[in-house]
Amino acid sequence: MFRLTPISAALLLLAAGQAMADDSSANQVQNGEQNIANVSQKQASWSTANQTQTGTGNDAMAVQQESTGSIVQSLSGDHNAAYGEQNYGEINSSINQQGNGDWNDNFASQYYGSDNQALQIQDGSRSFSMVYQEGQVGSQGTTQQSGGNHEANIEQIGFGEGNRALIIQSGDANRGSIKQSDQISGHQEVYQQGSSNTANGWQNLGLGGTVLFNQAGDNNYAEVWQDSQDSSQASIAQFGSTNEAVIDQSFGMAMDPYGVGNVASINQSGDRNAAWADQYESKGSNTALYQNGTDNLQLTYQTGSGHSLVVTSNGTGNKVYMSDWQGARRGGQSGQGNNAAIAQNGGGNVAQVKQQDTGNKTQLTQNGTNNDLNVSQAESYNELYFEQNGSDNILVADQRGTGNYATGTSNGDFNKVELDQSGAGNQAYVNQLYGDHNLASVTQTDGVNLAYITQGGTANQATVSQAGVNMNANVQQFGTGNQSTITQQ
Repeated sequence: MFRLTPISAALLLLAAGQAMADDSSANQVQNGEQNIANVSQKQASWSTANQTQTGTGNDAMAVQQESTGSIVQSLSGDHNAAYGEQNYGEINSSINQQGNGDWNDNFASQYYGSDNQALQIQDGSRSFSMVYQEGQVGSQGTTQQSGGNHEANIEQIGFGEGNRALIIQSGDANRGSIKQSDQISGHQEVYQQGSSNTANGWQNLGLGGTVLFNQAGDNNYAEVWQDSQDSSQASIAQFGSTNEAVIDQSFGMAMDPYGVGNVASINQSGDRNAAWADQYESKGSNTALYQNGTDNLQLTYQTGSGHSLVVTSNGTGNKVYMSDWQGARRGGQSGQGNNAAIAQNGGGNVAQVKQQDTGNKTQLTQNGTNNDLNVSQAESYNELYFEQNGSDNILVADQRGTGNYATGTSNGDFNKVELDQSGAGNQAYVNQLYGDHNLASVTQTDGVNLAYITQGGTANQATVSQAGVNMNANVQQFGTGNQSTITQQ
């Protein structure tokens, strides 16, 4: 058993074959073992090549050049290999390869044509398939595989438009990969059902590309790279356990170093989901992450301008709102160099984050039930780090200005923290160590003010308000029902 390559195929054609003229057809039928069938049709319009082999170790090859025609290759048995090629001016031509059995290898290639079709169907195990289309307009490559241990690859390159690629796999340990380069409105779809599925998609140097991946089963992994793309979309849907999804939409075209108007969407349902969505040096990009299950993880990264981001984590009802165009509560990211990381574990937790302008950072952690985060940051280089542990805790934080910093923890039930900082260089440290129904409030304006609040117990209240420069406040409360107010102007 061997895999045919373009070089080996050409050598076989020199040795043996069947050359045809205009409007011709070739039919080859072989029964037995270790058969080889070759067809070459050049400048033969409306021509067909049909090759049928039954047995073990068969090889079939058909090449059509500068014509409109069809290649049909049907191989039934073990260790089969099929090679079909159509090149230089093919229009409305097709390659159809079908294999039943084990260890089937299919290779279909089409060069410099339009409205061509390549279809590969494999029923068996350990199959390999490859569709290569270069310089095509309105063409499609399709691979269908049923069984286990499959690998399918589709590559469409070379200044094309409106080309589509589709991979459908059913079974175990499926691997599907699609690459599109220098394409306008390229379209990719991969559907996998089973366990240990892997899907990879790549689009670059293009406009208006679309990638759709759907995986149902266990141990799914999907990865999409759209670099130097404008107005492109990537969507990954995974249903099962141990799902992992990666989308990277970075950089722009040569005329503009930023990618413009790209959209990323990840939908995961099951346990232990992980999602990564990166949009680096881009403009007007959108990211939406949806997760249902337990042990969810989201990591997002955006630079450039005009972004919107929403992250939703449903373990036992957790939600994150980071979008300024959808969701029950509005947030989002815009500007340059903003970064947000959110981790939620438990039930009914809600986070709302809005960041704009330059260099703002947010890191939030919630563990427990029905905790609520509402964060807004504007202007430049503000930082917020906060953790809530317990039930029904609330954080409301609003930072504006330059270089403000806030950090703290809330442990217990029904505690509330309010942070409002504007100006430059203000710092707030709030820690609710234990207890319930405690309230801590910090308001600072102007610059370089410092506030500390530490609470432990029940129903304590502390309020710090500072307006001016270089003011310090420190409040510590332990016990029940304590009240403290500091105002400095």
